[in-house]
Amino acid sequence: MQLIHGGRQSHVEMTGGVAPLAPSVVPFEGVALTKDGFVPASPHRALAIEEIPGIIEEFRVAAQRALEAGFDGVELHGANGYLVDQFIQDGTNHRTDAYGGPIENRVRFLREAVEALISVWGADRVGVRVSPSGQWGDISDSNPEATFSYVAQVLDGYKIAYLHVIEPRIKGDDTLLEDHPPVATKYLRPHFKGPIIAAGGFDRAGAMAIVESGDADLVAFGRHFSSNPDLPYRLKHNLPLTPYVRSAFWGGDETGYTDFPVADVALTA
Repeated sequence: MQLIHGGRQSHVEMTGGVAPLAPSVVPFEGVALTKDGFVPASPHRALAIEEIPGIIEEFRVAAQRALEAGFDGVELHGANGYLVDQFIQDGTNHRTDAYGGPIENRVRFLREAVEALISVWGADRVGVRVSPSGQWGDISDSNPEATFSYVAQVLDGYKIAYLHVIEPRIKGDDTLLEDHPPVATKYLRPHFKGPIIAAGGFDRAGAMAIVESGDADLVAFGRHFSSNPDLPYRLKHNLPLTPYVRSAFWGGDETGYTDFPVADVALTA
């Protein structure tokens, strides 16, 4: 179960009418997903330092609910410009207290959230997702390689189950840099000794190459799963993939979403 707090990427429709929360108030012209589709995000406010323990407790409670629901573990979503990522990166974290300024402070929120999840699950059932140099959510950092190398070192110290890395050639559900090689996993590998999952823009050949190189141990697929319900089978046997329908990603009925056939049917139709 992936646990996420949207931070400033939210809307009053989703927050019970109160302003979305963020580490700092930084102009944001992004969007939030509501029942009416994507709409401009609502104006956000900065978290007071005394409110932060309550947010960490909400992560712990969510982890406990996942355990009670029968999941096998949890993943902290620290990527894509959501709240954890907003604390980590200096483009969105302008705080001057214990949660802002130097990277050691900006990673404090991540540390506390990870420790909350570990208190419920144990470290070997907790993973963390990050997106170095990612652009989704209008996120930025002045030195992403240094920032996320430090993040990887911190997480390595907890001996968590895995580090899930989104390559910066991806922005949300869009590919920004066609044929651009994966770069984030390569510079994070020396700093994280546990399993690394690479994600973002991979095909079969690219997935095999990054695992063979040792920069990643596993590869995650997202978009191709939406149109290939038997994706592992197709990858194993090097079968062609059914193109996905981007317009169906964020809502609608089964058309272009859950109505794709398995390979044997698709190839003989």
